[in-house]
Amino acid sequence: MLTMTQIDYIRKAFFEEGLNISQIAKTFSCDRKTVRKYLAIEDFNQPFPKAKRV
Repeated sequence: MLTMTQIDYIRKAFFEEGLNISQIAKTFSCDRKTVRKYLAIEDFNQPFPKAKRV
């Protein structure tokens, strides 16, 4: 789990600096899926949906 500061840096790098997802993942040493997940979230006050067990 990333801190809110790290998430803020990721979102700033994408939306303001124009870096692509691969560059951000390499810079912050995290997976591309993680970067995509935090870029997709608009409201951080809502809880994440929990996965259903089968």
